[in-house]
Amino acid sequence: MFKKYYLCLLLFIGFISCSTTQKAVVETPKKVELSDSARRQFDYFFYEGLRQKDDQQYDQALETFRLCIVIDSLDAGVQSEMGILYAITGFNDEAVKCLEKSIRLDPTNWWYNVRLISMYAELKNTKRAIEIAGNLQRIYPNREEVYTMLSSFYKDTKEYEKSIAAYDKLESLTGINETSSFEKFQLYMQLNKPQKGVAEIDKLVNKYPTETRYKVLRGDIFMQQKMPDKAFEIYQNVLKEDPENPYVYVSLSEYYKSANKPEKAMESIVSALKSDKLDVETKVSVLGQYVEKLAHDSTKLVETESLFKLLVDRYPMEEQVHGYYAVFLQYQKRNAEALSELETMININPKNDQTWIRMIQIYIGDKNFKQIIATTTKAIENLPKLPVWYFYRGIAQYQLADYREALATYQKGLPLIAAEQADMKSDFYAQIADIYYKFEKKDSAFVNYEASLAANPKNIMVMNNYAYYMSLDKTDLKKAEKMSAKTVELEPKNSTYLDTYAWILYQEGNFSLAKFYIERAIDNLPKNEDSGILFEHYGDILWMNGKDTGKDDAKALQMWQKSYDSGNKTDALKTKIDNKGWKR
Repeated sequence: MFKKYYLCLLLFIGFISCSTTQKAVVETPKKVELSDSARRQFDYFFYEGLRQKDDQQYDQALETFRLCIVIDSLDAGVQSEMGILYAITGFNDEAVKCLEKSIRLDPTNWWYNVRLISMYAELKNTKRAIEIAGNLQRIYPNREEVYTMLSSFYKDTKEYEKSIAAYDKLESLTGINETSSFEKFQLYMQLNKPQKGVAEIDKLVNKYPTETRYKVLRGDIFMQQKMPDKAFEIYQNVLKEDPENPYVYVSLSEYYKSANKPEKAMESIVSALKSDKLDVETKVSVLGQYVEKLAHDSTKLVETESLFKLLVDRYPMEEQVHGYYAVFLQYQKRNAEALSELETMININPKNDQTWIRMIQIYIGDKNFKQIIATTTKAIENLPKLPVWYFYRGIAQYQLADYREALATYQKGLPLIAAEQADMKSDFYAQIADIYYKFEKKDSAFVNYEASLAANPKNIMVMNNYAYYMSLDKTDLKKAEKMSAKTVELEPKNSTYLDTYAWILYQEGNFSLAKFYIERAIDNLPKNEDSGILFEHYGDILWMNGKDTGKDDAKALQMWQKSYDSGNKTDALKTKIDNKGWKR
C-alpha cells in the first residue's frame, strides 16, 4: 500500500475521494542564509538522503534528512522529502505535518502542493485537498492539471455543478474535447439535466461534423431516453454518410433488440464483427454478449462458423477470440475442435488458469482420465501453486483405480490450499477419506471425513458418504442418521441420499420407515443411473419388513433379481436369491 502511494506522490495523481483533517495556516518563516561550509554539508546530506530513498533505504534516508534539518530547519525541499518518506513507511500524521510545512515555507512550489494534495487524497480528506488545489488555481490559473484535480474532487464530493465549472475552465484552456464533454454529459445526467448533457454531445458533433462516432453516440442517448424512433433516424443518417461505420451497427443491434426484431439485431452484430474498422477490444466484447445466441441459431450455423473463422484468421494472437470460437464448437458438440482452440489459447497464454480448467472439463465430460492426468501435469508446470490441478489429477487417478497415486496427489495439493478456500479443503479431505475407505482403513477414512466437515459443515456429499459408510460399519448409527437426515432435508428428491437414509433406518431396525424412504428413492431414481445397490437394499428392507407376515417376501425376491440383472452380480446377492432370503 505504502509503496503504491509513494509512486502516486512522485507521478502526481489528481483524482481520489476524501474527508477530514487539520487546516494549515500562516505566514512564511524567514529563511536564514547558510554559510558556504554549512551549505556544502547540507547539500551532501540532502543528495545522500535522495540516494538512500531511491535505493528504498527509507529509515536511513529519514535519518540523513534529519541531519539536513539540524543544519536548516526551514528548507521546504527537505520537509517535502521527509513527508514522502513518512507516507511510505505508514506514519501519515508525520507525513502531513512535513508536507504542510513544505508549502508554508514555499507556498508557490507546484510539486510541494501536489504532493500534499495527493496525501490528503489518500487520507480521504477531500475538503483540505480542494483548499490546496484552489490555492494552486490562483497561483497557476493556466495549468490544466489543477482543473483536472478540482473537477475530480468535486465529482467525488457530489458537488457536480462545481465539477462542471472546473471542466468549463479546462475547456477554455484546451478547447472542446471528447473527455471533458463526456464527463460533463455524465455530470448533467447526475443532476437530472439531460438537455444540458445532450448539448455537450452536440458540441462535439458540431465541432467534428465528419466524426460519425459522436452522431452514433447522440443516437444512443435517444435510446437511453426511450426515444427509439429518433435514435433510428440518426443511425440511418450515419449509414448514408458512412455505410461502413461499424459502431452504428452495434447500436442498431440494440435498437432492433428493443423493437423485438432479433434477426435484424443479429444481422447488425455480424456486420459489425466483419468490419475491419471495429477495434478488436470491441469485437471481443460484442462476441462475449452474443456468442450463445450465435451458437444456438441453427438456421445460420454455416454463416456463424465462417464469421468465427474469419475472426480467428484475422486475430490469430487474440486469446479471447479463440475462446469464444471454442464455446461455439462445444455447443455443436465438436469437442476435439474446441480442444484445438483451447490449446492455441494455452500457447498464447499458458498462465490463464481458466483455459486449463475448460480443457480439463471437456476431458471429464468425455471420461478421458488419462488425458486429464497429462493436462494437469502441464498445468502444474505453468501454475504450480494452484491446488485445483491436484484435485482434478487425483480424481482422474482415482477413476483409473490408481489409489496410491491419487492419495499422494491430494497430499501434495493440501498445503497449497489457502485459508479462505474452505470448500476446496473439504473436498480434498473427502477424496482422501474415500481412498482410505478403499484401503479398508476405516479409522483413517472417518478422521478425514471429520476434517472435511470441519472445513465445510455444509458439504452434503461428504455427509451422505460418511453416514453411509458408518451404517455399513454399524458405527454410531444415531450420528449417521442425523447426518443423513440433514441431506434428505436439503435435497428431498435425491435418490442417493434417500437410499442412504433408508439403509441407516434399516440398520437401526426401523423397517417400516426404511421402506417408506427406499420407495421415495426409487420414485426419484434418475434414468440411466446405476440402480443395482438401491434395488438390493429395497429387497433387504422388504424381506425384514415382512418378517412377521411374509407379505413382502415375493417382492423382495423380485427386487434382488432386478438388482442382479442390472449388473450387481455379487456372491452375497446370488446367495440371497438362491436361498430365497435368509433366516429372520
